[in-house]
Amino acid sequence: MTSAMVPPQNRKAIVSWPSARLLDLAEANPEDCELLEFIQGELDRRDVAIAASASRRVAQLLARARMEGEPNAEFSAGERESKIAALQARIEAMERRMREAEARASAAERALASEALPPRGGGLLRRVHLADTAPIWLVDAARRAFRLRFHPDRFADPVMKSRAEETFKEAEDIFRQIAAAQGGQ
Repeated sequence: MTSAMVPPQNRKAIVSWPSARLLDLAEANPEDCELLEFIQGELDRRDVAIAASASRRVAQLLARARMEGEPNAEFSAGERESKIAALQARIEAMERRMREAEARASAAERALASEALPPRGGGLLRRVHLADTAPIWLVDAARRAFRLRFHPDRFADPVMKSRAEETFKEAEDIFRQIAAAQGGQ
């Protein structure tokens, strides 16, 4: 939809459009500053995250349209070259900082990998179907679940009762060892 399809008298009709559709209209008319200003004003009045995001995008389109609409004769060749040089210097500085940050991150990853911490509980957590990084609250919840599921009093059949008792005792022993490994919690 072009700007010609949305005359100023009909712009009030697009107020009820969803934010995403308003953004589509703005992106279809990146050169129409008046329409972009109207859309941005409408998006700024809305109190939802997508409208705020769309408003930022429309602001970028509006800034670009205003920049392109300005005559380049205002800047002399020397001023234009100095602005370009300043922007290139800023870009190079940002790229350098990004490379330094990436180097620090990879060094930290290598340091963590070289430490090779032993798994918490000496692999006991895996025996009760938990990851070695399971938090204490999850270990406690798993212990309660094992108690509920395998308590011998839940079974009337003697064979099932004996199997449940074995599993219950084994799980309780493992959870006691895990608690001791975690510092007696």
